Amino acid sequence: MYSYTPRLSHALLTALLCVGAIALSSKAQGKVLLALNVGAFVFAVMTATVLWMLIVENYGNLIDKMSNFAAIFAKLDDEGRAALAFQFPTMRYRLRRGHPRAMFEDTNVSIEQFREFLKRSNRKSIAPERDWSTSELPRAAWAEIRDWLEANDYILPDSAAGSHSWLWNGNAYDRLMAYWLAGRQLVNLSELETE
Repeated sequence: MYSYTPRLSHALLTALLCVGAIALSSKAQGKVLLALNVGAFVFAVMTATVLWMLIVENYGNLIDKMSNFAAIFAKLDDEGRAALAFQFPTMRYRLRRGHPRAMFEDTNVSIEQFREFLKRSNRKSIAPERDWSTSELPRAAWAEIRDWLEANDYILPDSAAGSHSWLWNGNAYDRLMAYWLAGRQLVNLSELETE
């Protein structure tokens, strides 16, 4: 079976032949003019075909590379993902008065507070500081979250202006929302009945 691999040089060659046939047709007459015009049309179609094949082949190569990366990434452990800078925040548990309490990373912020922080944020900026002045949402928790986000490049440093809060760095908000599923309640395993 014959297989053709398009090259950019092939497209350049057919384009030059098309231009040459058009240039020669300006001085030709009769059947020669007709032949040069037909040749110019054929080379134009060939140029378009080779360029289309190049685009399709490059897109196929991109899909193959993305599939290979996804397969390799799925096999990585947490240390490998961290080495690739695909590290998400972690949750840890701390006992308080005999009850486990889910905490965000190495801060004193609970997971519920962090999720509320994400709910009050939008795609452009983080939750405003003015919303954090109650016992459930203390200003200290907001400051710890902001400091952690800034230290881990989730927000742009010194990006707060006027009544606007700090700006997210790229699509950091979408990644955090997708990972933490903001608003979802944790299951309290101690309340489940055993049978």
